[in-house]
Amino acid sequence: MKKSTNLSETSVTLIRAVRAEAARAGISTPDLAERIGRDRKFLYDRFALKTPFSTEDLADIAKALGITTEDIIKSARLEAQRQKQEVAV
Repeated sequence: MKKSTNLSETSVTLIRAVRAEAARAGISTPDLAERIGRDRKFLYDRFALKTPFSTEDLADIAKALGITTEDIIKSARLEAQRQKQEVAV
């Protein structure tokens, strides 16, 4: 994974999982921000890999997407495994 951020690999993977889950649900960044009661900048800073999500953030996002926090973590885990397989090939 290219490292152009100060965030941990885990934080980056979770952020990417949130973006993927929002896309799967067909929910835009502005709509997701509204659903979790935050401004757009809150999500844009995280999607730009500037700031990590807290566990509370992940719980709010999961609820807004109609999934569980565990679903976001599973999505992140699958992406991390996919990335490792790409590196191995």
